[in-house]
Parts: sequence; C-alpha cells; structure tokens
Amino acid sequence: MLRDLLIDKELFWELRQKALESEKIENSLEDVELLEKAVFKRLKKKRSIKKYKKLGVSKGDLNEIIELADVLSLDAIGGPSNMEIADNHPEWCNNCGRCCKESSPIFIHKDEVNILLTFNSDLKDEIIPNVLYPEHYQFKEDKPCKFHNSDVNKCKIYDSRPQVCGNYPLMLVERNGKGHNIVNLRYNCNYAVLLVLEKSMILFDEAIKRLKDK
Repeated sequence: MLRDLLIDKELFWELRQKALESEKIENSLEDVELLEKAVFKRLKKKRSIKKYKKLGVSKGDLNEIIELADVLSLDAIGGPSNMEIADNHPEWCNNCGRCCKESSPIFIHKDEVNILLTFNSDLKDEIIPNVLYPEHYQFKEDKPCKFHNSDVNKCKIYDSRPQVCGNYPLMLVERNGKGHNIVNLRYNCNYAVLLVLEKSMILFDEAIKRLKDK
C-alpha cells in the first residue's frame, strides 16, 4: 500500500529487476534478502507499525518500502541522492575491512593511474587492464587487496586509493546512458545496512504524509 503511493508498480518492478541484474555480479539473491532482513529489524524499531495501524499500515508495507529503498535514488522524488546520504554519515563505516578483503576486481579509472603511480611507484607491475572495461584498470591481485593492512584494518595507500574504494558501499552503474550510484547490498556491511535503513525511513515518512493527505 505505502509503496504504491510513491512509485508506479510496473516502474518499481522494472527498477527492481535491473537492480538485481546489476547486483548478481557481486551478490546472490540470498545476499540481497539477508540485507533486507537486517534493515527490517532496525526499521520496525525506528518506525512503529502500531502507531499507524489505524491507517492500515502492516509489516508488509515495511518490507515493500525497504525493497524500494534498495533500488530508488531518493533524488528522483526530491530527496537526497545516495551519494549525499553517504557523504553525511562517514561514521556508519565500522572499519571491518570486508570491502578490502572481499571486493574483486578493484576498479581503477584510467585518470587515476598516474596518481596511484606518483604516490606508489612500485605499483607499475601491479595494475592491469580491467576485465570488463579494457580502457580502465584494476589491481592484478585482490580479494584480499594487497594494500589492506589486516593488523589494523586500514589501507596502506589510503590517501591515493581508487575512487571506487572511497565511494563504497556505493557502486557506479550505467543506466540509459547515465551513471548512477547504487548501494552494494552486502548484508554484512554495516554501512550498506544503515544507508538502506536511512533511505527506508525517508521513504516511509513521505509515504505516510501522502497517505494522510489523501
């Protein structure tokens, strides 16, 4: 019910399908479902269903809002973009190091190579063409990234690290010829869970407002 107040059903399922197709490179459907369950546990504490029971709000509405938060950048409805939300909450990262140890390949934009080599000249033989985008690059060895210091869970080349590392858990994908930042839905990433939770709360509040205005 609530999701229908925010987006057309057919458009939602189209976006959902495209998002799942983008995610399957990194995550399975099971991973996505685990992420959504993790968000649900937190959302039901932040937005009590009992408070809106008379309006017909149910647990199913919370699940649908979370599914929408997974795939919709809120700037589409006048809210903040994924990047804006992430930039405002660096504290969500608990430095677990999973993104450094489990990401592959680590994408390096062609314009970043000179910066990396300037600060780390010994990387000359460690950077190779990217498998999917040969005009760009990646590290020869990753998973785990060889520049991750596991003793202190920190990056050895933090100040010159690739942009893809700095943007995590956001991933840049191309849709309709334009670049969009989507959330990498890793259920074991605290940052990803809290980012989707924040979006879910914003969407829930907007849907309730529209429901009351009907």
